Order: sequence, then C-alpha cells, then structure tokens
Amino acid sequence: MRVGIDLVEVSRFSGERFTKEVFDNLFTPREQEHINDIGNPQLRFERMAGKFAAKEAVVKMLGFGINKGIVWQDIEILPNDLGKPVLNLYNGALRVFTDLKLHHADISISHTLDFATAICVAEE
Repeated sequence: MRVGIDLVEVSRFSGERFTKEVFDNLFTPREQEHINDIGNPQLRFERMAGKFAAKEAVVKMLGFGINKGIVWQDIEILPNDLGKPVLNLYNGALRVFTDLKLHHADISISHTLDFATAICVAEE
C-alpha cells in the first residue's frame, strides 16, 4: 500500500493571495463548479482547502512532486452520489499511477472552520 496525507489552514483560501488565477490553476472546471455550488462563503473555503489537501495527499502518495511531471489539474477530487470524495487522475498523474502499477486509490477528507485534512491510500 502507498499512503499520503496533508493538512492545510482554511484561511489560505480566503486571503488576498488566493486570486481567480490561483483558483483556475488549482481546480478543474468540474471542481470549481462543485466548490461554487454552495452559497456559504466559509463552506466554499473549507471545500477548497479539503480538495487541495486531497491533491497534496495524492502527490505524496505518488511520491512525485507538482511541476515535476504533474500539474494540479491532473488530479481531480469530486463527490460521488453519496458525497464521498472520488479521485480522478489525468495526464502526468495518471502516467505515474500506472507506472507504479497501482490499482485503486481511496480519498478521505475532513475539515473544520480552521483546518482541512485529507488522506489518500492506494493499493499496489
């Protein structure tokens, strides 16, 4: 098994440095739609932080850094019909996943007003 975990402060996603350009770089159009479909701004920030923590957990699980063949939009985190986060990989992230002969990856996300955490576990 391979494991990655991450913890981020929610406030990172509500400050002046978090511009539309950064938002577009970090999240796929489908993730942006999921983030924006909730009216409460605090919950949007928590959702962004959770997705970002999940992406970081995936990168750590893969053992491969961002901008070393993987970009943020190669990793997509969306809920299934029951709200459970599901991992979709594309391009560089999918190549690394396949090269590592991984078969399945699972994500779990949790957040509070202040922090978001995520873990990714994959089967070799």
